[in-house]
Amino acid sequence: MSLVEIATAVSHQFVAAPVQIASFWLSVTLPLFYIPLIFDGLGAKVLPSFIGLLSLHLVTLFLGRNYRQEKA
Repeated sequence: MSLVEIATAVSHQFVAAPVQIASFWLSVTLPLFYIPLIFDGLGAKVLPSFIGLLSLHLVTLFLGRNYRQEKA
């Protein structure tokens, strides 16, 4: 086993996997935070928070998209 293969396996196990797990579960729970923002109305005061939350949700969806998928 080469040094590159070892580094790749270690980086996936200790860096990529936890980020992927956290991103997946954040993407599942973030929609709960939309509800209070929508009930307050999307006025000038709430709109930046809503846009930031939506952007964060898109990033977490992208990062957590392969969590628990079967490897072919």
